[in-house]
Amino acid sequence: MAEEQENNVPSPVEVPEEAAPQKETPAPSTDTAVISDEERQKIIEEERERVKNEQKLQEEAVITYKKEHKKGFGLVKGLLVLMVLIVVVVAAGYLTFNAYGNQSPWGNSYPYVATYDVLLPDSSEVFFGNVPVLAVGSGNEVTLKIGNERKILSIGTPVEFPPAHMTVKVYGITLRENDYHLTITYRGLVENRLNFLVSARTSETPMSSWMTGLIVPSRATVRPV
Repeated sequence: MAEEQENNVPSPVEVPEEAAPQKETPAPSTDTAVISDEERQKIIEEERERVKNEQKLQEEAVITYKKEHKKGFGLVKGLLVLMVLIVVVVAAGYLTFNAYGNQSPWGNSYPYVATYDVLLPDSSEVFFGNVPVLAVGSGNEVTLKIGNERKILSIGTPVEFPPAHMTVKVYGITLRENDYHLTITYRGLVENRLNFLVSARTSETPMSSWMTGLIVPSRATVRPV
């Protein structure tokens, strides 16, 4: 009996597998979890700050662009307004420009002389300022009517018209006053129009080209010679 009991005693070396102690999995460190949250929060804050700074830079860029654009637009707008004003003034001047001829002369002195080559339409009345002019050709002659004065001109023969006075106004303001005395020579047909050589003696210096351009009708041609 004693031998059987000895055989049944387990050897201290042989330990059942079930009795072997199991290793416990270490719990995550509390300090590590806290640091991870802090880093994540820091990253979020940094990202927010970056976005905020980008938005601020964009807003500043937009404000700067608007200021520069506004300055440029202001300059362009000012130039446009100036151009419109110039156009309005010129148009008003053109519309209010008037030349009144065939008035009674003020004197009898004509120290200035200018000569012009003039082409007039045949049998068609045109107006130099407020003065009607009608030329009707017939062979080597032409009947020329200036205002109420009518004369028959033969080719190459100078004819004098009575002295008269002219007043030029713009915006109702008188720009020029002068007496004039015309001597006209008929020279025949040129380009289907009646050609005249006009010698204009005046009490004042000859009229400027821009003023002459406003007085001469579109169907007539006047060239200084």
